[in-house]
Amino acid sequence: MSATCYLVGTPIGNLKDITLRALEILKTVDAIACEDTRKASVLLNAYDIKKPLIRYDMHREYEGTAAILRLLDENRSVALISDAGMPGISDPGAVLVRRLRAGGYKVESVPGPTAVATAVSLAGLTQNGYVFAGFLPEKRRERDRITERLKNLPFPLVFYCAPHDLDDTLSYLYEKLGIRKLCVVKELTKLFETVYEGELGSIEIGNKKGEFVLIVDGASEGGSAPTDTDVETMLKDLINGGMSKSEAVKYVAKATNLPKNDIYAITLKL
Repeated sequence: MSATCYLVGTPIGNLKDITLRALEILKTVDAIACEDTRKASVLLNAYDIKKPLIRYDMHREYEGTAAILRLLDENRSVALISDAGMPGISDPGAVLVRRLRAGGYKVESVPGPTAVATAVSLAGLTQNGYVFAGFLPEKRRERDRITERLKNLPFPLVFYCAPHDLDDTLSYLYEKLGIRKLCVVKELTKLFETVYEGELGSIEIGNKKGEFVLIVDGASEGGSAPTDTDVETMLKDLINGGMSKSEAVKYVAKATNLPKNDIYAITLKL
């Protein structure tokens, strides 16, 4: 096998989702670069694949890239895999691909499962297209910058979310996007795969373990505008949670894009 770096898609849950081509490549390359050697070994041992492993995670992308380049310069082949899914899609790999392209090295994609496509198929979207946003940044300023660019798009918005961030992410999206239909998918292709449907601000997630994909309706497809009853419920929840009426009015106005005066009028009924 000539000097080539293969970007190999691996199962996102069920180990049987590996493709025949992916197995062939993993068995014939000289080395395999992976995020976590323990997780990679589970897949490789299941198919009796024994290869030298190179650590390549988000904290070691530049060091890992250098190690891969050395192997390619020796006319050896390398496969890059992530913990699950396709490398470079909310996973390490983009730095390596840019460097390889710039250096004239041969790169091939060996496509496999991705959580975003799998979740979208389960959500039953009737629109053409969607916007994949991946994981939201941890810093509030960066989150705000991204959601400001996304909130008025007429396409479903797809986010990845770790279990420990689920509540905060759902609350944040409710604050920024208002009441919109929401589909939450967890543990794709695994034993406890589950699909939840509801709305931002009111959806109930029974079990918050596992990796999540959130699919939020786009700006033009969220259904009718919030009713007075919806607004009244939001105001009550916020005020009962400790907000002043003026703070609650501002919050709800931002979340629903309704005039503050209309929302203030509703507070007079409380």
